[in-house]
Amino acid sequence: MSATHAHELNAAAQSGQPSSHSTSPVLWMALLLAILVGVLTLMWRHAERAPAVPASAETTPVVAAPTMDAPAAMRTPATASHGPRKPAAVVGDRQARPLAGNPSPAYPPAALRAGVEGSVVASLQVDAQGKVTDASIVSHDGERSRDLDRAVLDTLGSWRFEPALRNGRAVATVVRVPVDFRTGR
Repeated sequence: MSATHAHELNAAAQSGQPSSHSTSPVLWMALLLAILVGVLTLMWRHAERAPAVPASAETTPVVAAPTMDAPAAMRTPATASHGPRKPAAVVGDRQARPLAGNPSPAYPPAALRAGVEGSVVASLQVDAQGKVTDASIVSHDGERSRDLDRAVLDTLGSWRFEPALRNGRAVATVVRVPVDFRTGR
């Protein structure tokens, strides 16, 4: 800054006139308000997207949302080697959805007493009417227990679904359902 500019700034400060280099407090307040509104908007949008966690007893299993796979008969070599296919964006397509009245698997009393915990993922073949035609366990996380497997297969085998739709028609599909068993101890 040159001596001339410094002299002008000092003269402006003494006379009470704002200099061309100072920022108005009103502008600072407006900037702070805009930042606050932006942060609150982001927090509000994030809260809308977060799924609500249902309240459940400490000893009941938690059934996560099912994931879908194409049935083995419908897989091509390309989809078999690259994982599940993504649904096509065709009007009238949807994945199979479990009905609201389906029961959660009960924690087997023997496994609960023994403190056995773990996660089980079941693969369900669902026909075009929404009935489970076959159920199997595809993976475990934590302790492997026949009691937990049996509880999952017995319960999920009786589940009913809204059938999957392809091109507006009900079709058979494969649904994967993860179930967590935690004792809460």
